[in-house]
Amino acid sequence: MEEILKHSREVQLNKALLDFCHTDFMMGPVDLALLAAQAFDPFYSDDVAFWVGHDLFIGTDNTWRSLAAQIEPLITLFEMGMAKVESLRVEQTIIDHEGQIYTLWELTLAGVYGNPQPLRWKTIRLWKNGMVVAERIYEFNALRTERSLPATI
Repeated sequence: MEEILKHSREVQLNKALLDFCHTDFMMGPVDLALLAAQAFDPFYSDDVAFWVGHDLFIGTDNTWRSLAAQIEPLITLFEMGMAKVESLRVEQTIIDHEGQIYTLWELTLAGVYGNPQPLRWKTIRLWKNGMVVAERIYEFNALRTERSLPATI
């Protein structure tokens, strides 16, 4: 199993996600899709199959645009000073018998109007030759907005 992790670059991709979360979005107009592409393109196949709930996106361009739309409400909260990232961490990583890597994430937001709230989601990644060729994000309901994820995933 450690051999799968070694060839997957899972640890490096997760670190890139953690680093991305500490980006200063207050620097002016931000193209989140472009920032995501710069941070994550080295880890994903150009024709990656990417599911968020029941929605399937093919290719990195479509994926980054979709994810940018998903996190834009959070970025707005950060810009307005109403919330900040208290912590983002990997709670658990599991490798199944088919070589798929499951990661359970927890993001805790702190804000001026409430107690810290943990948001949890899971990713499943399939790696081939050091690149993610398929990924699914699920149990992401805590960040659902009217223009993002369906109510049931």
